[in-house]
Amino acid sequence: MSSRLLYFLGFVIICFLLATGFYLQYVDGIMPCPLCMLQRFCFAGLGILFFIGFFVHAKPLARYTIDALSVLVSLLGILLAGRQIWLQHFSTAENSECGVSLQYMVQALPLHEVMQKIIAGSAECTQRGWEFLYLDMAEWSLIWFIFFLLLSLYLLLKKVK
Repeated sequence: MSSRLLYFLGFVIICFLLATGFYLQYVDGIMPCPLCMLQRFCFAGLGILFFIGFFVHAKPLARYTIDALSVLVSLLGILLAGRQIWLQHFSTAENSECGVSLQYMVQALPLHEVMQKIIAGSAECTQRGWEFLYLDMAEWSLIWFIFFLLLSLYLLLKKVK
């Protein structure tokens, strides 16, 4: 498969995943927790990188930069989804307090404190809501981030044709 087709395929899959997330939020009323929002930003970042990669696939420096950034964003997504899965399965009631919204935290706190609170998790992040094939949204996100990591590594190591 050509690099250009793989970038396009990655972009289309990302669009589908983001559309599904927005559908679940705005139609089904499932509100995303702060970790879910960060995962959504990672998916959007990957989508932008794949979109750009579709157009600059033949320029080696641009391609390597995009692919390296895609690997990093995929790894960040894996870490965030893995943290949420860990919170869902191993968190106890005493260490998962109810927190304020992500929007409020961004407005009221310095960025490093916002990140600490998000990574620490909240009661929202420990809930398993929507499921498909016995996997919840965080587990599906982890699977997709692993897929995009493998795709990005393949594109990074593939020679330009």
